[in-house]
This record gives sequence, C-alpha cells and structure tokens, in this order.
Amino acid sequence: MNELENRSVPVPARTLEKQGFAAIANLVGGFFLLALGLVGGRFPIVGIILGALSAVFGFAAFFSKDSTDRKPGAILAAGGILAVLSRTGASFFRPLAGTLLTIGAFGLIALGVWNGIKFIKGLKSRA
Repeated sequence: MNELENRSVPVPARTLEKQGFAAIANLVGGFFLLALGLVGGRFPIVGIILGALSAVFGFAAFFSKDSTDRKPGAILAAGGILAVLSRTGASFFRPLAGTLLTIGAFGLIALGVWNGIKFIKGLKSRA
C-alpha cells in the first residue's frame, strides 16, 4: 500500500476534548458507584447521602445538551436511586441493588476506558 493511504485524517480538537472529558467523567462515575456500593452498605446514612448526590449528578448529566452524556447520566442516576432505596426500603431489595450498582459501575468504567482509548488514538493521529 501507498504511504499516503495509511495516514489518517487528524481528529479535530473539539472531538478530542469531548472524548477526553467523557473518559474521565465515566471513570470517575464508575469508581464513585463502586465506592457507593462499598461505603453505603456499611454506613447507611452515608449511603443515603452519597446516593442522593449520585442521583443529582446523574440527572444533571442526563438532561445535558450533549447526547453522549445521557447514557452515563442515566446509569449514575439509577445507581443513586437504587442506593437510596436499598437503605430506606425493604431489606430484600439490598442484594439486587448491590448487584445492579456493581454492574453499572463496571459498565461506566468500561465506557471510560473505551473513550480513553479513542482519545489516545485521536492524539496519535494529530502527532
């Protein structure tokens, strides 16, 4: 193949900015949900407070202008609501909430890693 055919078009700076921010935000959200599951299970009052914060930040992301923020925002908001309900609701709800929190956390972390990989590839295309 020709050397010119192998060259990729540089990724625009705005796209790189979105991918980098999404990677960091998803990783932070995923680790926050993991911490919420761990700390919230041992300290119910802290779990309620962190769950409410998670729900507020999740709803803020869900209702943002950028469509790429909606899915992670929905996961974060649902995780916060699950954490609050598991601490204030019936005890049979706690194992389900813990499982769903863990699944959501690992999903956000995977999404953050994926966006980070895209960000790094985009940076390499600009070099």
